[in-house]
Amino acid sequence: MLVTAMAGIGSLGIAYAEEPAADANRPGEFANKIEKLDFVAMSGGRVAIQIQTTAALTNPPAGFTLNNPSRIALDFPAVGNGLGKNSLQAGQGVLKGVNVAQARDKTRLVLNLSKMVAYNATTQGRETTIILQAGETSATGAGATIVSRFAEAKAGEKLHTLNNIDFVRGKNGEGRIMVDLSDPTAGIDIRQQGKTVVVDFINTDLPSKLQRRLNVVNFNTPVLYVDTIKQGNNTRMIIEPQGMWEQSAYQADKRFIIDIRPVQEDPNKLVQGSKPGYAGEKLSLNFQNIDVRSVLQVIADFTGLNIVTSDTVTGNLTLRLKDVPWDQALDIIMSSKGLTQRKTGNVIWVAPTDEVAAKEKLMLEASAQIEDLEPMRTEVFTLRYQKAEVFRNIISDAKQKILSKRGSAVVDVRTNTVFIQDTVKHLEEIQNIINKIDIPVKQVMIESRLVIADEKFGRSLGARFGVQKQQTSGDTRYGSSGTLGNTITQRTIDPTTGTITETIANRVGSSTLATTSIPGTVGVGVSADGAQDLNVNLPVANAFGNFAFSLFRLPAGFLLNLELSALETDQRGKIVSSPRVTTANQQKAIIEQGTQIPFQQATSSGATAVQFKNASLSLEVTPQITPDEKIIMDLEVKKDRVGQVFANVPSIDTQRVQTQVLVSNGETAVLGGIYEQTERNDVDKVPFFGDLPFIGNVFKRRIKQNDKTELLIFITPKVMDENLSVR
Repeated sequence: MLVTAMAGIGSLGIAYAEEPAADANRPGEFANKIEKLDFVAMSGGRVAIQIQTTAALTNPPAGFTLNNPSRIALDFPAVGNGLGKNSLQAGQGVLKGVNVAQARDKTRLVLNLSKMVAYNATTQGRETTIILQAGETSATGAGATIVSRFAEAKAGEKLHTLNNIDFVRGKNGEGRIMVDLSDPTAGIDIRQQGKTVVVDFINTDLPSKLQRRLNVVNFNTPVLYVDTIKQGNNTRMIIEPQGMWEQSAYQADKRFIIDIRPVQEDPNKLVQGSKPGYAGEKLSLNFQNIDVRSVLQVIADFTGLNIVTSDTVTGNLTLRLKDVPWDQALDIIMSSKGLTQRKTGNVIWVAPTDEVAAKEKLMLEASAQIEDLEPMRTEVFTLRYQKAEVFRNIISDAKQKILSKRGSAVVDVRTNTVFIQDTVKHLEEIQNIINKIDIPVKQVMIESRLVIADEKFGRSLGARFGVQKQQTSGDTRYGSSGTLGNTITQRTIDPTTGTITETIANRVGSSTLATTSIPGTVGVGVSADGAQDLNVNLPVANAFGNFAFSLFRLPAGFLLNLELSALETDQRGKIVSSPRVTTANQQKAIIEQGTQIPFQQATSSGATAVQFKNASLSLEVTPQITPDEKIIMDLEVKKDRVGQVFANVPSIDTQRVQTQVLVSNGETAVLGGIYEQTERNDVDKVPFFGDLPFIGNVFKRRIKQNDKTELLIFITPKVMDENLSVR
C-alpha cells in the first residue's frame, strides 16, 4: 500500500486591482531582484525563509493570509524574480513549497502550508527573513490569532494619516472596507481576535471626523459594524462580522482593502469555503482489493478528522488516485459503494444511503411530534417603527406562515403591541425577524429642477411709397399723402409764402409727418376725395423707428412720399422651477402647485357641468435606497401652463418626463432635454418691382427670425440621516 500527500499549487483567488496575470520570469524589468531563497529548519518546529535581494528593501514585504487552503502571500514591490524558476519545494516543517510570480510592478511569494501558522517578517539590509511559527492556529477558534504584517514601522518613521474610511457591498455579497492612507509605507497589522478582525495602523493619526462607528447592518453583508478609534500614536480598526465568513486583505498603492466574504455552511460539505468544488489537500491513493473501512481510516489519519463508520458498511474496492483532493476522494468512495456521509463539527458519520434516509425520516417525525406536544408560551412584543397590524399579517400569512399551526397573534393598536403565543423555537425566530424589520426607515429628499432657456432674435425692414399729382382750387393748392398707420394728411399750401399746413384726419394710428415750412414752393394736388394714395404699403408692424420724407416738384405737380420703418428685437430669458419633496424609502410622494382651469362639459342628461383641468408644476416620485447608498427612483416631473385660447377654451402647454433612474447619493442626473430652434427669413414684395436692383428694396418688406428654446430637467436625491439632515 502506497499513500502519499502532495500540496496543491493553485491560485489564491485574490489579486491586485488592474493587475495582469503573473508572468513566468521577467528579471530585466527591475533593477532590484530576488537573487537567493533558502529554507532553514529551526528549533521547536519553526521554519525560516531567507530571501536575498540585489538591493536593500525599505520595509518588510506586505502580506495576507488565506485559511483554506493554508497560504501566506508576500508582496515585494518594485522587485523582480531573479531565481530563474517559479516554484521551489521546501519540505521543512509546515512549509511545503514556495511559488514565485512576477507581475507588472512587484513579485509575489506564495508560501504553501500544511496548516495555518503565525509568521514574522523582518528586513536587514539585503536580507529578508520570514519565520513561520510552530504552533497551529485555527481560523474559526475562539482564541484564534493570525497576524498578517503588511509593513513594519521603523524607529524615527514619520507620522502617517488615515484620509478616509469607506464601506461598500461587493457583487458577491462581501463587505469591503476601503481605507485611504496618506502614503503607502504605513505599518499595518491584521489579526483575527475571537469573532472580530482587528487592524492596527502603526504610527498613524486618525482625524476626529473618522473616529466613529460605521453601522453597515443594512448592507446585507457578513459585516455588522466597523469601529475606528485612536490608541496613542496608532489607529485601531475593529471589524465585527456575523455568521460564517472568511477574510482577505490587500494593499494597492495608498488604498488598503479588507474583504469579509460570506461562507454558506453546508453540513454535507467536508471543507467549508466560498469557492465551489473540492478544496481539500491533495493526496494519492493506490489500493488493490482493500476493505472500505481501511480506506476511510487512511483518509481520517490524513485529515485529522473523526470518521464513524456504520456496522452495515462492508465490502472491498480497488482504488488508484493521484493528486486528488481528499474530499473528492471520499466522495468517490461514497458514490462507488452506495454510501453517504453527514458531517457535524469534525466528526463524519458514514453509512449506506438507505439507512441514513430512514434515520433522518424518523428524526423528522419525532421532531414534529415533539412540536405538537411542546408547551406554549406567550410573549409581548412592542414595536417601535413597524405597525403591529402589518407585522401580524406578515407572520400569519396563509401562504407562508411563520407561526406554528398552534400559534396565534393578537394586536393592541393603541400601544402598537403584538401578543404572540407559540413554542419557544418559533418565538425566537419571531424575535430575530423583529430585530431585522423593526428599524427606522431612511428618508430621501428629492429635488427636481426644470430649466427653460430661450433666446429670440428678429429683424424687420419695410417701406411705404406713393406718388401723387397736384390739384388746384382757386388760389389754394393742396394735396395728401399716406403715412405709417391708416391716416390722411391734408396739406394746405399758401402760394404767397409757400408754407404747408398739415391737417390729420385719423383712421387708425397717428401721423408721422410734422408741419413743414418750405419757402418758394407751390402746392401739389391730391385726389378729389382726399383719400390716401400709396403705391406700396408694406410697413413693419409695431416698429419702434421710421424715416419718412416728401418730395414734390412744382412745375410737374407731382408729390413723392417715402417712408421706411425698421424693427430689431433681441430677447433672452431663463425660467427655473425647482420642486422638492422629502419621503420615506419606497413611499410615493407628490408635490404640486398650479392652476385649475374651468371648462364646460356636456352631461348624459344634456345639461352642462363645470369641470376643472390642472395646469400645474408637479413632482411625483417613489425612491428605493439600495444597500450601497444608491437610489432608484420612479419619477414623473410635469410642468403645465395655460396656452392660447381657442373658441373661448384655453389650451394647456405641457412639458413632462416619466422615467426610472439609478443615482448615487447627492449626485445630479439629467433626466432629459428638449431643444427647439426656429429660423425664418420672410420677404413680402410687389411683383416685378421688388426684383429690381437697389430700387427694388422700396417695394419689399423683409422679416428675419431666429428663436432658440431649450428645456432641461435635473434630479438630485439625497439620503437623510436620523436627524433629518442631509448626508
